[in-house]
Amino acid sequence: MMGKIFGRLGIWMIEGLNRPYARRTVLAACAACFLLIMSMVPPYTHADDTPLTPLIERIVSFVRPVSGDVVSVSGDGVVRIGLGKKDGLLEGMRLRVLRRGDFFYHPVTKEPIGRAEKPVGTIEVVDVKESEAFCKVIDGEAEGGDIARISASRKKLLFYQEDAVDYYLGDAYYKGLRATGRFDIMDAPVGHLGRRDLLGLAASEKADLVLVLDSYKDGGKTFLKQTVSWTDGTLLSEDSLYVPPAFLSEISFASELLADVRNEPLMSHDLPFPAGLIDAADVDGDGETELVISAGDGVYVYSYDVDMDFLYRLKMDSGVTVIWLDTLDVDSDGKDELLLTSISSGRDAVDSYVYSLEDGKFERLWKKDGFIRVLDGMILYQGYSEGKGFSGPVSVIDPGDGFGTKGLYMEPEGLDIYDFVELKDREGKTVYLSVDEENRLKLEYRNGEVIWRSEETLGGFVREFFPDAYDDGVAWHINDRMTKRNNEAVVIRRSPLIGKALGYKSSQLLTYRCSGNGVEGSVLLDGISGKVLDYSIFDDKAAVLIKPLLGIKAGNILRGETPMVTILRIYSIKGR
Repeated sequence: MMGKIFGRLGIWMIEGLNRPYARRTVLAACAACFLLIMSMVPPYTHADDTPLTPLIERIVSFVRPVSGDVVSVSGDGVVRIGLGKKDGLLEGMRLRVLRRGDFFYHPVTKEPIGRAEKPVGTIEVVDVKESEAFCKVIDGEAEGGDIARISASRKKLLFYQEDAVDYYLGDAYYKGLRATGRFDIMDAPVGHLGRRDLLGLAASEKADLVLVLDSYKDGGKTFLKQTVSWTDGTLLSEDSLYVPPAFLSEISFASELLADVRNEPLMSHDLPFPAGLIDAADVDGDGETELVISAGDGVYVYSYDVDMDFLYRLKMDSGVTVIWLDTLDVDSDGKDELLLTSISSGRDAVDSYVYSLEDGKFERLWKKDGFIRVLDGMILYQGYSEGKGFSGPVSVIDPGDGFGTKGLYMEPEGLDIYDFVELKDREGKTVYLSVDEENRLKLEYRNGEVIWRSEETLGGFVREFFPDAYDDGVAWHINDRMTKRNNEAVVIRRSPLIGKALGYKSSQLLTYRCSGNGVEGSVLLDGISGKVLDYSIFDDKAAVLIKPLLGIKAGNILRGETPMVTILRIYSIKGR
């Protein structure tokens, strides 16, 4: 019975989310439904009851505000302070030493209202008694009569999560840590970082602490482990706790239940033309991000805020279709250039171009037959052969030398220009995540050694080119965009309706990163209705071009508008 109720409720919610006037009501109902469901499961999600609380409280205990006097300093440098276990003092704590200065007085009553304090050093607790503690000087100095203090201000903490940590578990810990209000948390870059790298990064960011979160299994049980260090490398604490399976299930369920609410776009706009590709760039050098969108007759540039405003247009020759779009500031003048690859209607020519905006119009800087692509700030090039598609090796283009070729790009043999993205494994070695001819992902080293291959496809190729009935050519395709975000690859996966011929019911943006001798995947954006054509990642946002299910946005018919649209949506991906 409950299954039928929630099933019908789910259908109503999905339909309602497609109606702007009903969206607020539906989201409110989602929240109410969520609270109802969560009332039926154990109350682990309450902050005071979560199994993670002891681990979080452990690190908080080292930075609790405390203040006392320096009682004395011995000849061998041992600092005795008038604080102890009764005050919450722990071994490993570090306190600032402040020297008392002159009194300052009220300007009218002339009564003393405070006393100047000058920071003179830092001390670390090495031995704690009930009412006193003994410390060593870390830097500066200390003398009797000084103040020893941990202030109430937030501590800067560099947070790093190992690959072994379950996504939902790490997210629950991170949110609990942030909720304490004691830390300004800085996320370390995604990817494997050694201890030396983390300490160097913490020092450069002027962090106070470094926290490494890890996970392991023992006897089939899951344990979460946190290691906390000062930025000079001194270990502060290393603690583990058991995570109950019920808690793991609950946080996973809650995250999935709210996925649709989290994926509500910041903006949605119906484009008045059949768009195909998108990139985000600053083409006019004004410091603002514009959206560059390809259409059948050229390329359009829009500014965006709560709505879209048309700025510039590049009109292409008749019979030419843009099949690849990138942007890059090739001449370091603060303006991004357009890098395009197009194909003729007869498929007898593939040409690439670089355009720059000059006085409100796009001027062509370069043209060459073949394909181009921007990868990690480089311009790559590969030739075209009629009837075969990609031809020859992938080369690197030097824009500073008249866009001449300056050598080969050393990717594994057999990969074409749009097939791959370059990542680093846990040891810092270069690996390539690519899409093979079966539309499956694979991870390999430069020598061609395949480390991992996906079992499922990404949903099929959507830009395929077949030979004419009387040609002797071969079918070839252009892969979807693959970009790198930190040390993760972002890819598109689509779910066909009933076979690809009928279109796609939904799409996802997925991320993959190296994890030991394989990859770890996670969902960046889920439940996107219809077929994602292309995307661009910028400023903690994702701009996504979507073709609706069956190519029709049914709601437009009721409004007297054309249902044959391409939808542009901008999502927030901050914190994902």
